[in-house]
Amino acid sequence: MTAQIRRGRRWARVTARATSATLALLAVAQAAFAGSFLGGRYDALMLHSVGAKVTTVLSVVQVVALVAVSRTGGPRWPVAAGALVTVLFVAEFASGELRLTGLHVPLGVLLIAGIFRLTASVWRLPLTEPDRPQQQDVVR
Repeated sequence: MTAQIRRGRRWARVTARATSATLALLAVAQAAFAGSFLGGRYDALMLHSVGAKVTTVLSVVQVVALVAVSRTGGPRWPVAAGALVTVLFVAEFASGELRLTGLHVPLGVLLIAGIFRLTASVWRLPLTEPDRPQQQDVVR
């Protein structure tokens, strides 16, 4: 495998790492904004609302990055996990807009746990695939 091919595969994994780490940081920020709002800082609700939009869009970008990782030789399961996170973000966004706090808060906790699990898994993927030994023709 040439260095050019390895570099071509590397961008997808770097992008997946960047989106997953950013999504994890935004998820923690979302929890902080929600806590500030519940603690009486009502201006934090606007930050929480904007953060919801940003995290939902970023989760779609993450799915695209995970598809690229899968198509360049990576595992397929992170695509399904990323898609599930995106669907849960849409449900989280809707439950927040509808003020369904009984659903919104536990779903947010579940999302943070899932995002951190997915982020850890994405960061465990090697940036490049190891070189595979070339098959030698067997002459009989």
